[in-house]
Amino acid sequence: MRMVLMVLLAALSACSEKPASVADFALLTPRPFGYFNGDEIRHRIEFSTHNGVRLQRAGLPKPGARNRWLHLNTVQVSEDRQGDGFRYRIELAYQVFYAPLEVKMLTVPGFDLPLVQGVNTATQAVPAWPFTLSPLRELAIRKDGHGEYRRPDIQPNATVNAYTRLGLAISGLLSVLSAAYLGLSYGLLPGGVRRRVFSDAARAMAGLSPARWGDALTVFHCALNRINGAPLFAAQRVDFCRRHPKFQVVATELAWFFDCSERHFFAAASPVDTAADWARLQRLCVRCRDIERGL
Repeated sequence: MRMVLMVLLAALSACSEKPASVADFALLTPRPFGYFNGDEIRHRIEFSTHNGVRLQRAGLPKPGARNRWLHLNTVQVSEDRQGDGFRYRIELAYQVFYAPLEVKMLTVPGFDLPLVQGVNTATQAVPAWPFTLSPLRELAIRKDGHGEYRRPDIQPNATVNAYTRLGLAISGLLSVLSAAYLGLSYGLLPGGVRRRVFSDAARAMAGLSPARWGDALTVFHCALNRINGAPLFAAQRVDFCRRHPKFQVVATELAWFFDCSERHFFAAASPVDTAADWARLQRLCVRCRDIERGL
């Protein structure tokens, strides 16, 4: 009678310590062959629990050496609520450090998943996983008539991409056109000599001071004469703008310029406000430079 009671108590104790069973347990593994020293092998464990059974994460294998040739790099766990239980996914990344002399069968050791339901605990076994590891080179070195047998690396296939070639061609064409435009704008090409007229004038004027007001007027006169192809006088302004319509936008400023020039060179009794006129002439020269550049 005492023996029967002890058996019943043991059975009841075992039942009280084991939570509800795990459902849909799966160990998802890659191919079990074709690995070399240093390769990484990834395993995934998926399973569901019921009745509030949960995984004890603290009991999972810790990253580090599993044995003398196997290292566990990472352990990642995801948990999702599913009805009265949970859905788990465990990602394990192993790395092999073994240099066999020939193809060798090895085994990733199994372990137990710790589960808990209230005060009760249980485990779910994760089976061991066998695989084969290959040597990096042959054990017996083959030789030919020239010595050690060596196999050359396979040449990579050439990548042909029509869109890449088209993009390069368009980029090259745009670069050439941009260079030609800049060359014309700055007078670096034969067709762009006149585009440097006011650029030269602005550069020369930058080296002058307001005290040299007459020299600045002369510089601007020379620039207009170069554009006109002959000395340009105040009475010819309208005809000049007709023949060079892009300068029509500064027609008013040109009239002011000729008025300042006439007062300075031919009416010394009528002084000009040199400081204000100096800044205005500088702006006019820069604006004409931008016009000749097509800006």
